[in-house]
Amino acid sequence: MINKIYEMIRYIFSPVVRRFSKLFDRIVFDKKGMVIVSFILSVLICISIDYDTIRVQLFNDLTTSVTISDVAVDVKADKSQYEIEGVPGVVTVVLTGNSTDIQVFRQQKGVSVICDLSKCEPGENLVNLTVDSLPSSLSAKVSPETVDVTLNPKVKAVFTLSCDLLVGNGQKTTDFEKPVLSQNQVTVKASQDTLDSIRVVKALVDATGQVSDFTTNVKLVAYDIEGNVINVDFLDDSITASVKLAKEEE
Repeated sequence: MINKIYEMIRYIFSPVVRRFSKLFDRIVFDKKGMVIVSFILSVLICISIDYDTIRVQLFNDLTTSVTISDVAVDVKADKSQYEIEGVPGVVTVVLTGNSTDIQVFRQQKGVSVICDLSKCEPGENLVNLTVDSLPSSLSAKVSPETVDVTLNPKVKAVFTLSCDLLVGNGQKTTDFEKPVLSQNQVTVKASQDTLDSIRVVKALVDATGQVSDFTTNVKLVAYDIEGNVINVDFLDDSITASVKLAKEEE
């Protein structure tokens, strides 16, 4: 049975093989045929070795893609009225286009991503991130492309100040009397959740290097219950502290 199948296959394909063999012999042993075959093989080898160069020369195709990591995000919003959550600090951008155009854009303008919240409402908003001043000759892909941003309206609250005296090397807090503040309360502006997290607001008085009575502006800092600094707006920015040297005991 197997022999019959073999004979049948041989009977069918033998004419095709003989014709192909004759054609191959005519091409190989014919001078013109050899020239044509050599030319075709040379072209195929050149294309396989240097396809990019041929593509540029024949089609003027200089399109490329460049990936840029850690691109800063510029938030467009009224930060005095809202606390903003959900905007990443940096993103990744892929620029696509002519390599020369990409280089010029990066050198002249630099790559910056915009998160425009100017038309957003309080609460959650889906916002597209875009590349600032992108030339029409380039395209850009931002990752992430869309972010879920929350705008929390800021409100005001009044907090009583406590005071910390900061001293330098070779100094002691006992070298000075207790600082006297120009005011004992301060107005803080933040979202309600942030205000609720405030444990204490302190006026930091820096006495480093002081050797006599002095008056200085204080630095205001809000802390949560774990001692972490909380980012808030202080509406009183000109509070001062008067500090006197401690009297020597007689």
